[in-house]
Amino acid sequence: MGKKFKVPSPCVGICKDKRGVCIACGRDEDDEKAWKRADAFDEKLALLQACAKNTETLGTRQFWENEYRRKCAKKGVPCPLDRIDAGDGDASVVLN
Repeated sequence: MGKKFKVPSPCVGICKDKRGVCIACGRDEDDEKAWKRADAFDEKLALLQACAKNTETLGTRQFWENEYRRKCAKKGVPCPLDRIDAGDGDASVVLN
């Protein structure tokens, strides 16, 4: 079993709204509420995947991904985006 860590929120602290969707993280108000309600690692990974898709559509994915990776590094936790790419649902992760 690996080291336990919390999955950081997709928010990167640069909230810019475009028609109800943040252009920094690609989330709307419902997505933000869903993150707070999510209690399973797989749920949080699915929400992160949605952020990746939404920011891709908005043209801000590279920016969001870089900022999110920086946030994870600052918190000293592995970046869950790596697990999305690898399809790894490691149960040793503690959720927010």
